[in-house]
Amino acid sequence: MTAYLKKYGAPLAWASAALIVLAACFWLDNYWLRVWTSVLMFVAITQGLNVIVGFAGYHSFGNAAFFGTGAYSAAMLVMAGWPLWAALLACSLVGALLALILGPALLRLKGHYFAIATVALNSALAELILNVGGLTGGAQGISMPMSTLSPIDLYRQVYLLMLTGAAVATLIVFWLSRSKFGYAIRASKDSEDGARAMGINTTAVRVAAWGLSGAVTAYVGGVWAYWINFIEVGSAFDVSLSVKAYIMLLMGGMGSVVGPIIGAVFFEVLATLVWSKFGALHNLILGVLVCAVVLFIPSGIIIPLRRFLSLRKQEGAKG
Repeated sequence: MTAYLKKYGAPLAWASAALIVLAACFWLDNYWLRVWTSVLMFVAITQGLNVIVGFAGYHSFGNAAFFGTGAYSAAMLVMAGWPLWAALLACSLVGALLALILGPALLRLKGHYFAIATVALNSALAELILNVGGLTGGAQGISMPMSTLSPIDLYRQVYLLMLTGAAVATLIVFWLSRSKFGYAIRASKDSEDGARAMGINTTAVRVAAWGLSGAVTAYVGGVWAYWINFIEVGSAFDVSLSVKAYIMLLMGGMGSVVGPIIGAVFFEVLATLVWSKFGALHNLILGVLVCAVVLFIPSGIIIPLRRFLSLRKQEGAKG
């Protein structure tokens, strides 16, 4: 039995967790269904950010550019008569193409220069949307067709779409943590000269990593547009979305598979509870929490959690 658990324990745990999260949409009330839909949205966004930040080592504060691009792409395609599933696939492709086109130029920048460039990209795309009013609605925004589903069925549909995005994003990160491509990305992060000496095209792997990040984030933006129904530039290209996801990544642990999930769940649920109980002190309490994490567990919650689980295993082996 012990050997069986060692071999299949982790897959069974992941499968059980997936079934619980999948079934949750059928017993949660409307309020908590919306909360956990938001949690899943940030799990996907944070995992997408994890690809470019945790694996490639490029600190992006402008991934909202992909979110907004995906939202507007999906909205315009649905308005043009495309089915939702096709619009979501297309907006993911648009996000990936945006990263692949701009990546070779922007990824030549390092450190805070790249971070500033991503924020500038987000602002530039927002201005472009505002000035192409005939296609995007400009400052008036876009109202998508109202769903014919009942409110609870619509919430469940959006929940499952967000769950799909979170699951795919997590599988991508899991694959990167074990694949040759993932090792190439991390090698280029640790030592660019060393990676090139091993024959790795560092520019190509980083651009591809940003493309994966862009595709995941754009998909979530498309689902969000369908969920909200009405979108405008200020909310679709809100840079605070990127900052919030970065905080979640920092809290959970960069470069890990589970860390972004922990960070997104912990921060979003806690933010909801704090807001409901201490509305006036909401931002202050969350700010203090973020500072405490940065000061005392700068590598994220995942590191002390791994140590705790390792100690428990050792104690169990001794017992």
